[in-house]
Amino acid sequence: MSGIIMGDDVPQFVLRDLVSTTGDLSALPTTVVRLLDLLKDQTCAADKVSVVLDKDAAMTANVLKLANSAFYGARGTVSTTRQALVLLGNRAVLTLAFAAGMVPVMRRNLVGYGIERDRFWSHSLDAAMAAGAVMARLDGERSCEAFSAGLVHDIGMLALDAHLATNGMQLVPAFPLFNVCERERQTLGFDHTEAGGLLAANWGFPSTLAVAITHHHRPWEAPSDQDLVTAVMVGDVVAQMAADGLQPEAWPEVLEFLAPRGIVADDLRSLTESVVHDPEEMLARATRAPGTPCPPPIPASIS
Repeated sequence: MSGIIMGDDVPQFVLRDLVSTTGDLSALPTTVVRLLDLLKDQTCAADKVSVVLDKDAAMTANVLKLANSAFYGARGTVSTTRQALVLLGNRAVLTLAFAAGMVPVMRRNLVGYGIERDRFWSHSLDAAMAAGAVMARLDGERSCEAFSAGLVHDIGMLALDAHLATNGMQLVPAFPLFNVCERERQTLGFDHTEAGGLLAANWGFPSTLAVAITHHHRPWEAPSDQDLVTAVMVGDVVAQMAADGLQPEAWPEVLEFLAPRGIVADDLRSLTESVVHDPEEMLARATRAPGTPCPPPIPASIS
């Protein structure tokens, strides 16, 4: 294959240049940028959330659709984002609005990987739900943060795909499908976790999300926030199990790392069953903040 840049010969500035010149990935939608600023504030007030959402008609429609779900018994009675925030809770609204805002960015074919857009999006969403559910067990205050990190954990593949496609290259994924780091490094000299960390920084993601993206395949190497990174790693594994019928034993290194944290193979199987058969409950577990009611089933706009 011509044009391949190999491993250790690639200076980091090459990767930075690649990530910063990825066409329509160079900037996020305005509303998503504003939501990111709010996501960085763990005590964000409802009025700040309302101001951002009310400037985006499509986002407001998604939030009101959620708030009027029969799941809450409030069909047709919630007409403003402020009412929705009271019903769902600030963090849940922020998290789901962020997910909806990322749809046009992430729901795309990865030509360089041979992955169709629905597969990439479903993998991301399943990983988000499982990561949030695991974080609810590790640290119940941060399950929404884990959901967001799980949703975007593979954004580095978007940047690398643009490079692969532009140069007429295709990197056939290894099995499991999204565990392609070694093949990426062999082909390009870097992998999607490195690219994802840089893209997260370019987009102004919270630093905790950038750490989770960079280390989600090897959380034992994360310099901080190991609980969050661990939750995202579990989300990634569960999403692959759900799609491909794999068993946890396919990841012996992961199981060894999780054992001291009280997470065993049967826990991964249970999470996978929930992702496949009860995604509405998984979404609730992933985005539920302490003291707030469970969110409604996942909306069609982000499914």
